[in-house]
Amino acid sequence: MKEISGTDQNKNEISMKDQMKKFLIKSLYGFLTVLMFGLGRRVGILDYLQEKAKSEYNTDKVSSVTFTIEEVSEKLNLERNYVDAWTHTALECGLLEIDDSCERCLRTAPYVYDLLINRNQPAYVGDPLGAFYYLASYQDLILDAFKKDGNVPNFEFTDEVIHDINRMSARFGTLIERIFSTNFKNFCEKLHNQGTILAAGCGYGYNLQVWAKKYDKARFVGIDIDPTAISHAKNMVEQNKWKDRIEIFQSQINEYAKKTEKKFDLILLNQVLHEMDHDINYRLSVFNSLCSLLKNDGILLVGESMIPETFAPSQKLLLFDVLHKFLEARFANFYNEKTFREFIDSTPFTRTEFIKEGGNSIWVIRK
Repeated sequence: MKEISGTDQNKNEISMKDQMKKFLIKSLYGFLTVLMFGLGRRVGILDYLQEKAKSEYNTDKVSSVTFTIEEVSEKLNLERNYVDAWTHTALECGLLEIDDSCERCLRTAPYVYDLLINRNQPAYVGDPLGAFYYLASYQDLILDAFKKDGNVPNFEFTDEVIHDINRMSARFGTLIERIFSTNFKNFCEKLHNQGTILAAGCGYGYNLQVWAKKYDKARFVGIDIDPTAISHAKNMVEQNKWKDRIEIFQSQINEYAKKTEKKFDLILLNQVLHEMDHDINYRLSVFNSLCSLLKNDGILLVGESMIPETFAPSQKLLLFDVLHKFLEARFANFYNEKTFREFIDSTPFTRTEFIKEGGNSIWVIRK
């Protein structure tokens, strides 16, 4: 066995200076970046820059947007000193850079427009970053969740937060659609040719919208138990003029299965499973209903955070998954790959395929 010299050991040791940079400098930059992003979005600066890009650039590929402090202050009726302070901090954090092509101009830094401003860009990560931003304001509720008194704190999110959470879930839905369509091209041809799709737990309709735009000849049904979400989903259908091919109902999965004779080629269960009632018999009854709603050659597509046990060796980036677990630890029940497969084995479904690409994964489940 090769001995490690004292010099080599010292090289591998983390110094006080290294830790200080990590916990103070890097953390401060990270925190301020999230804070400046969140504030910039909430006061309308980022939306303004997106609209400006649409109106002034005759191309879908926008690398950056140029603006001045005075312009933003005047257009959005914002206090100039605060716009200046926001801009200066965003500049320091790397969200912006100085544009030397005009006097006292700034522009978005490379890739910032695609990553944090343009919601229509596949690379957009603004919604998960927005979730980090909102996390700070719910600390008191999270503290209550730690108390072992049997009470589940009531997380009454604002409409703004709820919409961001649903958009983030739809972003995950976009990723699983991409994995699915890449691996099941023949099946997706069927969906393109007037297939039938059920979005179980459709929420505000953001994920449903992703699939409806991609499969524009398919017919959809969306169901959810939240009346506010259903109202928003119906408005989305109305605005897109999809009433001829999309139906939205306020209903539990079991109740819908009892009153319909429809069978579906594809059933979507996107980030819904962990929020179901923890009772195993109830969950089994839901999957019995999902099985009854599926055509014999149909697919149940489950998109869900699969979170390994705490002391399992980490093999990939788990930051988003673990944050999901932390935020919903009191009232959510997450599976890992092993426990979910065991659960499916106890349902009427007979074929289960787990597909993982990078940090994203899907479950393709058949009768």
